[in-house]
Amino acid sequence: MAALQNLLGGFSWFCERELDFGSFCVQRTIIDVINLLFLCVFYLLLLVGSLRKHQISQNSRRDWGSVVVSICCALISIVCLGTGLWNLIAKDDRTKNLNWLFDLLRGIIWTSLAVSLLVQRAKWIKNFSSIWWVSFSLLVSALSIEILLKAHSIQILDILSWPVNILLLFRALRNFIQLAKDHTEDKSLFEPLLLEKTEQKQIELSQATFLSKLIFSWVNPLLSLGYSKPLALDDIPSLNLEDGSDLAHQKFADAWESLLRENSSDDTRNLVFKVITKVYFKENVVIAICAFLRAIAVVALPLLLYAFVNYSNKEEQNLHEGLSILGCLILCKTVESFSQRHWYFDSRRSGMRMRSALMVAIYQKQLKLSSLGRRRHSTGEIVSYIAVDAYRMGEFPFWFHSTWSLALQLFLSIGVLFSVVGLGAITGLVPLLICGFLNVPFARLLQKCQSEFMVAQDKRLRATSEILNSMKIIKLQSWEEIFKNLIESLRDNEFKWLAEQQFKRPYATVLYWMSPTIISSIVFLGCVLFRSAPLNASTIFTVLAALRGMAEPVRMIPEALSILIQVKVSLDRINTFLFDHELKSPEIMEESLPNCDRTVEIQAGNFGWDPEIPIPTIRDVALEIRKGQKIAICGPVGAGKSSLLYAVLGEIPKISGTVYISGSIAYVSQTSWIQSGTVRDNILYGKPMDMERYDKAIKACALDKDIDSFNHGDLTEIGQRGINMSGGQKQRIQLARARRILQMHGDNCCSSCPYSYR
Repeated sequence: MAALQNLLGGFSWFCERELDFGSFCVQRTIIDVINLLFLCVFYLLLLVGSLRKHQISQNSRRDWGSVVVSICCALISIVCLGTGLWNLIAKDDRTKNLNWLFDLLRGIIWTSLAVSLLVQRAKWIKNFSSIWWVSFSLLVSALSIEILLKAHSIQILDILSWPVNILLLFRALRNFIQLAKDHTEDKSLFEPLLLEKTEQKQIELSQATFLSKLIFSWVNPLLSLGYSKPLALDDIPSLNLEDGSDLAHQKFADAWESLLRENSSDDTRNLVFKVITKVYFKENVVIAICAFLRAIAVVALPLLLYAFVNYSNKEEQNLHEGLSILGCLILCKTVESFSQRHWYFDSRRSGMRMRSALMVAIYQKQLKLSSLGRRRHSTGEIVSYIAVDAYRMGEFPFWFHSTWSLALQLFLSIGVLFSVVGLGAITGLVPLLICGFLNVPFARLLQKCQSEFMVAQDKRLRATSEILNSMKIIKLQSWEEIFKNLIESLRDNEFKWLAEQQFKRPYATVLYWMSPTIISSIVFLGCVLFRSAPLNASTIFTVLAALRGMAEPVRMIPEALSILIQVKVSLDRINTFLFDHELKSPEIMEESLPNCDRTVEIQAGNFGWDPEIPIPTIRDVALEIRKGQKIAICGPVGAGKSSLLYAVLGEIPKISGTVYISGSIAYVSQTSWIQSGTVRDNILYGKPMDMERYDKAIKACALDKDIDSFNHGDLTEIGQRGINMSGGQKQRIQLARARRILQMHGDNCCSSCPYSYR
């Protein structure tokens, strides 16, 4: 006991008062001694590790999070060392005690912590450093909290070092998590070396825990891999099944068929929107909850700030009240951050699924379009539906929830203004209402400009597609300037509507950017005129915070409305396209005929390209083709030879009569269709190679001489759309492809002008 009393007496010498073991000064000194022991062990381990260099080079990649925390520790150490040196050289004898020694010791400890953050190569040094960080952070934080609760005051140096302690604790927890993950991955060493080929791994989101999804830590492995090396295609994990286009379109198609059965009337307006709402309603409810929480958190911050400023102005302050307000501020900001991040992520993810489903639906609809539908929608327009309209529908969830949540945030912020300044807020509503009413004509003008712009864009894309398809003829006839001027005129018309839209948008943008400053000035003027609230610190800070919460809705709502207008235009275009005329499924009856020696039979067939015109294109067709027959149809131009083939294929709408087809059909079109690839790829067309049948197909189509003349035989690369092939060569490749299909599982072959290039 005497030794303890002597020790306390020594402590009282530099703490300048009588002490016991419950004294803060004694507790701080004990913590410093514990850290000094950790410091000595750390440098001892570092010395041993430097003598065994081959064991400390596990990972040379720099962790920038550790670098940032190390810099913070170094700054704290500089402050501690500077304080200790100042106390050492001070001339006032009252300060000449051991305080300078402990300040210097703490500076050395902080310097060692900075070093420990940078030296993390050996696993055992990393683990020991993490234990040191945890003990240091918990001990210092516990002492600071005890000082704050009992003494109601804390030193500035402790306030500055407290956030760094928290960062050290987080770095230690990160190291422990990485250690557990490495331990799990080490189990793969016990697996056999020769493994079967496995499927590509899915994205970490599918196996992520709730905490990992909450803080988005599931993406860290991919980011770490991208930091260590350039990412390759094999490094990118595959999408989850629920994010794939197959499942997205399957849900869309099921809901589409269900609503079509339930829709007794012929009203098909907004059916695409109803389908999207039915399929993605549940996940959008979750997005709406996140957007709602974010709006509430943003509006609650000015009220908490008002309470905090009032608390700071009180003469008698309750510590528990202050801590409660501070905790609510931290909680409110945390809820705002998490809800906003998940709102953004989930809305973009839902929009991606919508876009994928619509792209597949548009593609499949294009395959079933009738001749009338193809005339209404050119190739360029269909490309625009996929590239532009489907993309805008993918942006719909984010901007839809932005619109209503920002409007809610705006109205709640107005309520906060009324609760703080009373009638003085009425003067601020006048310019706000003026801005709102001015937005209506701007929205109508933008909608008109957007509609006209889309029409002009479709015309340009249609003309561009036709010109590119006929580029060879244009080059031969030297018509480049004529069609160039045509494209430029269409582009000028498109640019006119685009420029008008962009010129009108800045008026609304400037108006809404200036409105917060104008409104705040008018609100303060109203407070003076109505004397509804004193212009003290709490009122001014709260009004500015509330107006800051109103600035985002005022700035974003016009843009959101503009994008929703574009979405409405795109939605109408997609809805019109998906309900356009398509080939009817019972046009051709693919079944075995009663008399098995017949493969094609048409009875009293009447066909027309335009089903709305009662006069058919070809009338009273009676055709019967038996197995093994070779039928040639001859006639002048426009007699209907190709139309008859289209009738057999089901490409021309049937007005009356019956068409029976037994088996499948291999079709050779009049215009050759060649893919970019090798000659062999264009003949096999994805089918397995059978060399005997392959050679027979080549010889039957007189393609063997062409292949012999190529430098690389049938492995010769064909340019884009067969640009380096003659017309006859492309037609013979088509014939060989049809012959190859017939050899495998074809029954009939239809060819339109197969020898037109010979």
